[in-house]
Amino acid sequence: MTLSGLVSAGTHPERTVQAAIDGFKKDPSEFVGRLIPELIGTKGAGLARGGLRLAVKEGAEEAASQGIRRTARNVIEKDADDVARRPGEKICEKDPVDVATGRMVLPQTDVALPGVLPLLVKRQFESSYRLGGWFGPSWSSTLDQRLETDTEGVVFVGEDGLVLAYPHPAPGVPTLPSHGPRWPLDRVEGGYTLTDPESGHTRHFADRSDTLAVLEQLDDRNGNWITFEYDAEGAPSALVHSGGYHLGISTAEGRVTALRLTGADQELIRYGHTGGHLTEVTNSSGRPTRFTYDESARITSWTDTNDSHFTYGYDDQDRCVHQSGAEGHLRSTFAYGDPDPATGESVTAITDSLGHTSHYRVNRHCQVVAETDPLGATTRYQRDRRNRLLSVTDPLGHTTEFHRDADGNPVKVIRPDGREARAEYDAPGLPVKVTRPDGTTVRQTYDDRGNLTSITDAAGQTTHLAYDAAGHLVSVTDPLGHATTIATDRAGLPLRVTDPLGATTSYERDAFGRPVAITDPAGAVTRLEWTVEGHLARRTAPDGTTESWTYDGEGNRTTHTDALGQVSRFEYTHFDLLTARTGPDGVRHTFTYDTELRLTEVTNPQGLKWSYTYDPAGRLAAETDFDDRTLTYAYDPASRLTARTNVLGETIAFERDELGRTVRKDAAGAVTTYAFDLTDQLAEAVGPDGSTLRILRDRYGRTVSETVDGRTLTYTHDALGRRTGRTTPTGATTTWSYDPAGRRTGMVASGHSIDFTYDAAGREVGRHIGESLSLEHTFDVLGRLKAQSVRTARGGLLRHRAYEYRADGNVTRVEDDLSSRTFDLDATGRVTAVHAAGWTERYAYDEAGNQTEASWPSTHPGGEATGPRTYAGTRITRAGGIRYEHDALGRTVLRQKTRLSRRPDTWRYEWDAEDRLTAVTTPDGTRWHYTYDPLGRRTAKLRMAGETVVERVDFTWDGTTLCEQTTTSTELPHPVTLTWDHQGLHPVTQTERITSATSDADIDSRFYAIVTDLIGTPTELVDEAGETAWRTRSTLWGTTAWAADSTAYTPLRFPGQYYDPETGLHHNYFRVYDPETARYLSQDPLGLVPGPNPVTYVPNPHMWVDPLGLKCEEPELPEGYTSRPALNDPYHPDVVDERIADMREMYGVKERPASSMIGANGTQVTSKTMWNHGPYRIDVENPNPGQRPGQMHFQDQSNPTAKYQYNFSDGKFEGLPRSIEREIANVRGFHAGIRKGLNMLGEG
Repeated sequence: MTLSGLVSAGTHPERTVQAAIDGFKKDPSEFVGRLIPELIGTKGAGLARGGLRLAVKEGAEEAASQGIRRTARNVIEKDADDVARRPGEKICEKDPVDVATGRMVLPQTDVALPGVLPLLVKRQFESSYRLGGWFGPSWSSTLDQRLETDTEGVVFVGEDGLVLAYPHPAPGVPTLPSHGPRWPLDRVEGGYTLTDPESGHTRHFADRSDTLAVLEQLDDRNGNWITFEYDAEGAPSALVHSGGYHLGISTAEGRVTALRLTGADQELIRYGHTGGHLTEVTNSSGRPTRFTYDESARITSWTDTNDSHFTYGYDDQDRCVHQSGAEGHLRSTFAYGDPDPATGESVTAITDSLGHTSHYRVNRHCQVVAETDPLGATTRYQRDRRNRLLSVTDPLGHTTEFHRDADGNPVKVIRPDGREARAEYDAPGLPVKVTRPDGTTVRQTYDDRGNLTSITDAAGQTTHLAYDAAGHLVSVTDPLGHATTIATDRAGLPLRVTDPLGATTSYERDAFGRPVAITDPAGAVTRLEWTVEGHLARRTAPDGTTESWTYDGEGNRTTHTDALGQVSRFEYTHFDLLTARTGPDGVRHTFTYDTELRLTEVTNPQGLKWSYTYDPAGRLAAETDFDDRTLTYAYDPASRLTARTNVLGETIAFERDELGRTVRKDAAGAVTTYAFDLTDQLAEAVGPDGSTLRILRDRYGRTVSETVDGRTLTYTHDALGRRTGRTTPTGATTTWSYDPAGRRTGMVASGHSIDFTYDAAGREVGRHIGESLSLEHTFDVLGRLKAQSVRTARGGLLRHRAYEYRADGNVTRVEDDLSSRTFDLDATGRVTAVHAAGWTERYAYDEAGNQTEASWPSTHPGGEATGPRTYAGTRITRAGGIRYEHDALGRTVLRQKTRLSRRPDTWRYEWDAEDRLTAVTTPDGTRWHYTYDPLGRRTAKLRMAGETVVERVDFTWDGTTLCEQTTTSTELPHPVTLTWDHQGLHPVTQTERITSATSDADIDSRFYAIVTDLIGTPTELVDEAGETAWRTRSTLWGTTAWAADSTAYTPLRFPGQYYDPETGLHHNYFRVYDPETARYLSQDPLGLVPGPNPVTYVPNPHMWVDPLGLKCEEPELPEGYTSRPALNDPYHPDVVDERIADMREMYGVKERPASSMIGANGTQVTSKTMWNHGPYRIDVENPNPGQRPGQMHFQDQSNPTAKYQYNFSDGKFEGLPRSIEREIANVRGFHAGIRKGLNMLGEG
């Protein structure tokens, strides 16, 4: 964990552990063994490791015949600074080239079997490396690790090209290397031990001769081990793991020819060699990846399994001077300057395929000290002699300093604002105390093997962890004493996870350690099948329905067959870039990229094009949407977004502080300012109209109150930081209680108790409202709601509703005690017809998902909108008898309803520069005005009579969830307040109060239980006597009617939506929704990131929701949270990017650095890569300028869906497989990348 991660982990230590436990339950990303005979270059996977004698001997003979240098001692004497650098300490560019030395580096991972100590087989090519053996002279590898001894000392030859020189150690007196990481080498009987203090791994070498010691065993602090077995000739024959893995190795003529897994009876990967060089690597696809070499053993080209081709050229110093893909992809030239005689520094210039040149200044120790982008912006670095980062200064002069102890541990980080974070370590170098910049501390303890045994947060609450003798996590006990237990297999992979209430999830695993059967606490079994490389091939659900996937040789998903047997197809071009996706309905989207692999154009099925252009530094400079509207973007030298300008010439400008946080936003003259507290969280924001947001937090960073324009919402929390109480501005109080498993079991809302009960799988099966009412839910084996019943206190059935589903999970029938509705569906799951007694709705759609025809009964509201729809681009121009006009930004500015024998009814809409609806004029001339707080939440709507306000509705938000409104009007004697309480996206209660105009005293109040449909749309209000006070009848897309004699009312509609009677539209946080046309009045602020159509609502409103007006998602939230922001900080709506990450594939696109976009509302989501290593990369994004500076994620480019969001609360990438986490956790460059990203994001 990084120092920043340690700092933030103390805020919510239970999440640090819960993330791991939840990961056990995930399907299928955690603890999944993956074989990765990876792609080439930037498509490669991971590092490489090595060691042994026969190959060294034969390789030496070949090398001698070719005049290739072979002695490790000679390498040290010539390039000690270079070879002592680990992969994470190198800055590599393009496909990939170490900019300090010019050496082409090609890391590959062939096998990765999971466990507390993962079993990894890796290789790494380096264009100057000649110490290899089992895969040829220019490849280091796991099987080539060794110690070479001579009169001067001992030289360690590592698996990733690392070479360390030691003086001879005396037994019991370890020595340290002259350069590189401080790994002590000790002499023991019959050999040596080499210890990596950071990972806790020890390598045991056995003397093979006077000059050679070979790797015999690798073990960790807990005694888990991997032994290296050899045949009588000294060739590697097997790797045997204490967890039960047995990896067989075949060799011939001094080269490894195949790897196989005993127990799986499966050949994993096959190698071909020509002239002693590795020339073919073949995975289960049967198609080889091919390499060619020059006479100096340098790779001159690779051709992958899809026949994509890449070439390299070198100078006489083994430096790559040019490279190019078959069609010019990543075509680059490299120029290396001569060292300055005075400073020893040189400059490497890299010119990309578009002619843009970056410069890297390198010192005599092979360290990059300055990086200048093509626009001249320079970032500067300082490192110590062991390549540890000491400071980084961005192009604006903002410096972050890292102070280290003698062992290299960061003990102090000084941020650009001068504030500090500190860490203290125990003797083995494990962090025991971290002091954050706000002065709060986090403490950790460990057992004698280095396993984390407790975390004490800033509030003094301690979480305890326990392990078995092998270091496998066996229990986690939260500060309240609630324990989760874990039973593992020999490798440390979970077999059973039991929560504090005894509910158990069980796993069966194959020989690769991958889950093949998962049994949930209710007994439902999901079965999984995998490819040899670890890609999910088939999932069989508990009801027997199946989905399947196929992949090409590069691991790209080529087809997905759903539970109905319908097939989606995916096509790719060079570097595995997705070029087309064809859905089961034949609808096709295509994608185009430039030679720098950046997305430049999306073409929808109608032929409309959305294009992107980039500046020389690779940042998104402009995007042109489907309607040919262009947005342009500007950045400061540190690549932070500073301005966005639309086609109207309106500019939104951002000013940032030294941490990159937005402190001022100017939206075409409307200025908003932001200030932050000592915990670096938003403390105050003031909008252009004087709207003020103030957030008060306790010393541990938990929100105590939020005040918007004088209206205060207060909170209380328990020891775990969970919310236990909330009081609204009008005094409505809600309290919550939780069971040991963390589920919300009790709620008291305005004095009325609601109790929740759950089944073993954690699904809500009962809700009891006081003594008068209960809701009962039953679920099918897939966990889908099967029936819902509402009963009175005496057991009388007030309402019963049953659901039926298609095999793909879409609803086909809803039957209740008043009616039965059936639904016709197309291939993609869209509803084309609704049938009920005396009721029919019909809908047709075009290829882009726009409605082309709609009808519903004429007796229902909105009948004027029935009929055909016409469009101009993405803009709707007519729906039945209603016509629309739009401004230059595509926003609806006029809606006109045709009337017989009278003037048409006309609504006019006004918008601000941030695409927020600010005013509406209704057909009778009434004008409504809308106001917003600095976070974009609507705070009020006002009905005007000239300059006089005759009606006012004030809104209060709990994060991004509307929780209260108060209406005052000249037509009402007293204010009327509605307060809502939610369970996830589902409103649970509505309290209506008439209060005094001069105080918060209640004059009268009424309480209602809210009954909702599958997704959380209110269908009934039931009063305390068990009587239905309000019941709706709605069209599929939300046009709603209710009985005239209803005694109550709620404006809540689809989750996150609020009905405005003056417009007939639904306010949906970031946008406004029209239920008559199933589309929004403006484009999605995130552009195409959430989905292929930036204007339409969700594909099927029975199964999908869009609570923020940003993107559709499945309506699931963790128990106990009312909205996703509550998972971290509810006052930064950074849920945007989290939700995008959750929805990993609308197109099935692999998310690469340049395929991110900036949305139509100036929301920056362009990635900046902070670190890369083989297939792994850390990117930062800025999804919400003006609120949180951004997000950070870890990307595994070898896996189509592997993108893991960084959790600022626990300092981890959520869901990151442990095998990868352990692989990269000790790479210093990885930690530096996180720190660099956190600094850029303003997280410190």
